[in-house]
Amino acid sequence: MRKLRKHIILAIFLSLVLIPYIAFARVSGVCSNCHTMHASQSPWPSEWSSSVEGNPQPYLLATAGSSPCVGCHSHDTESTYYDLGGCKVPVVFYTGSGAPTSYLAGGNFWWVKEGLGNDDTKGHNVFLGEGDDNLDEAPGAVGFTTCGTNSCHANLHLPATFGTGFDELENKYGCQGCHLNVKHHANDHANGESGLVTSADQGWYRFLSGHMSGSGAGVEGYEHGEWEAGLHDGGNHQGASEHNEYLGDDSNTGGYGFALGHTTTAFCTGCHGVFHQQQKIGDSWVRHPSDAKIPNSGEYADVGGDTHLYDPLSPVGKQDISDETPDTTVTPGTDMVMCLSCHRPHGSPYSDMLRWNYEEQIAGGGGEDTGCFYCHTQKND
Repeated sequence: MRKLRKHIILAIFLSLVLIPYIAFARVSGVCSNCHTMHASQSPWPSEWSSSVEGNPQPYLLATAGSSPCVGCHSHDTESTYYDLGGCKVPVVFYTGSGAPTSYLAGGNFWWVKEGLGNDDTKGHNVFLGEGDDNLDEAPGAVGFTTCGTNSCHANLHLPATFGTGFDELENKYGCQGCHLNVKHHANDHANGESGLVTSADQGWYRFLSGHMSGSGAGVEGYEHGEWEAGLHDGGNHQGASEHNEYLGDDSNTGGYGFALGHTTTAFCTGCHGVFHQQQKIGDSWVRHPSDAKIPNSGEYADVGGDTHLYDPLSPVGKQDISDETPDTTVTPGTDMVMCLSCHRPHGSPYSDMLRWNYEEQIAGGGGEDTGCFYCHTQKND
């Protein structure tokens, strides 16, 4: 009886300890892979961009540099992610001397970093103290003058200072201007596996949350487990069944974007609201549509070709992302063009962080049907 009782107790213990790690997967591995208790250990893993000995970092991170997040999510060899003790870490900043030819869905900060790409027109500048060479506030800003000194609506390279209120934003800068409440241990899905993220408990889609849509609001979406790694290498961007999926909402095409709920467009308009607010006058588009349905008529009816193949190089917003799998096709009349249809938020080889070289999009020039011509199918004939 005593032996049976021990077995029962052991079984209950294992069910309480092990099952959550199976059912509620998250970032896993040795804690010291990411954290150091007193910033006094050495040597450091080769993945870290520089030593933090004698230089403690926020959240006890074992990383240094001009942006704590980038410090971990960087690598000096051209890879889109690396293995850290069995945990996949996406690389958003390539530290090598030449421009990366492979990058994830959000792009790469190489193009804006001083001493490397040196071009602030090609991405968001998240590096501490490296001011933008061209802008003193976000383009398309709607003028939130009450948001404090160094507000994330104005820049990302300086810690935000508010004095009162907005405590969750105080002293944050760089990546945390957008990825406000990062939850690497959230109960979403296994590291390296894909899944749908629709709540604050899960950390929101790619940890994109903010105050513009209300306290605790964030972005919903389907996260590709490898951040679309390999879909953009060498121009090979066809991955119709393997990609992120984004929520869209066309209910407010002429108003403030943050009324669009849990969409990426609503999130982007927190800083770039004019681009959405003033995109239409009457029936005329005066700025490129965002979170607007692709018409099921004319040239737009042929988006994606005869089979309406989904192309990750020109992603669209979906009204319904509840299927837990990414859609392999584009549906004109239902799916929407959005901010990320044209831009990579981290950085790209092209001006305005575009997904393709806009300066080489030649109407009637033939060639590859990507970029503008993915939707404007007859302009390339």
